[in-house]
Amino acid sequence: MLEKILKRAGIGFLLGIVVGDLIAVLTGASDTGGVSFASQKLLDMAGGNGVAAIILQSVFSGLYGALCFAGMTFYEIELLPLASATALHCALIVLPFIPVSYLLGWVGGIVETLIIASAQIAAFFVIWLILYFVYKKQIIELNDMQTNYSKRDE
Repeated sequence: MLEKILKRAGIGFLLGIVVGDLIAVLTGASDTGGVSFASQKLLDMAGGNGVAAIILQSVFSGLYGALCFAGMTFYEIELLPLASATALHCALIVLPFIPVSYLLGWVGGIVETLIIASAQIAAFFVIWLILYFVYKKQIIELNDMQTNYSKRDE
């Protein structure tokens, strides 16, 4: 299980870097009209050093991606109910998002951060609902197969 978590975290780290850089490019037009590879807030924190800002962005977005991907392992713990796995994974994504998004300048302020965090929570609820009905259907089908199999043996 640990090997699977570490593998997912590694993939998530790399994808987190890519997504973090993409977010920075899509949201970070510079004052000159060009493209910025880091937010102005992050550049200010790095003392105007663009390389340091990109390194910070890569580290924090990579760690955030690692958490998101590693958290998928909650769904594979058989003793953990689906609602609990979804809530834990949601918390693992939403709670770190708040400081990371603010630190990296992905959002302008607390209102935008809360809106995006609320959207993430709503998405998790929809995912939970879909999985609930998918698993419920699978259980009914398995029970029907078991009933039909038992009747055949009588």
